[in-house]
Amino acid sequence: MRPIEKYVEAMENKDFAGLAELFTPDGILCDYCTTSASQQEYHIYGKEAINMFFRNKFGFRRYSILDAEVVNDEQAEFIANFGGYNIMAIATVRETDENGRIQRLTVRPK
Repeated sequence: MRPIEKYVEAMENKDFAGLAELFTPDGILCDYCTTSASQQEYHIYGKEAINMFFRNKFGFRRYSILDAEVVNDEQAEFIANFGGYNIMAIATVRETDENGRIQRLTVRPK
């Protein structure tokens, strides 16, 4: 399974630990969709931080994705839900390591 497919699966299942394991120890996740939801954008550095961040977001039902579709080897489109505010989004795996773990992933409004 490609990294983008694993990312979508973990997000759909709200699997914060599985999501974090997709990243390298110093992996980066940047989410720019939040500015459309009147929130600050997210820049999360390191798989431990990714784990803690999404544990909180999923646990308090402040983030989820709907209707995800993988569109190519690096990208998936979905509806990102930020506490009830929906935004069409596209996630892009920008960089992976030699083991297929994500080094950098961005999420932007579509």
